[in-house]
This record gives sequence, C-alpha cells and structure tokens, in this order.
Amino acid sequence: MKAPVGNALFVGIKVGRTTLAKVMPYMLMYYAAIILGLLLVTYIPAVSMVLPQVTGLV
Repeated sequence: MKAPVGNALFVGIKVGRTTLAKVMPYMLMYYAAIILGLLLVTYIPAVSMVLPQVTGLV
C-alpha cells in the first residue's frame, strides 16, 4: 500500500494557494524519513521481522 504523499501535497498546495517551490524545502525532511524507513525495512531483515517474532508467527 502506497502512502498518498504526492496527492496530498498537490491538494495542499492548491488549498493553501502556494507553489511547490515554496513548500518543497519543508517537505525534504519528510521525504528523507520515508526513504530511510524504506531502506531500513528493505535491507535489514531484523527490522521487518520484529512484529512476527513478537507475536509468535515465526
């Protein structure tokens, strides 16, 4: 399931009557956090296996 980050960003820009150039510097930290989370879950198996191990599924 993908997060609708792009859609929400463009709707927020229209509602706030601003431009992407003004909003983007504030969004960079959020995009960095999303990419870091994706890399952690993808390349470190222990991160994605914590919940199944805690619940006894593995």
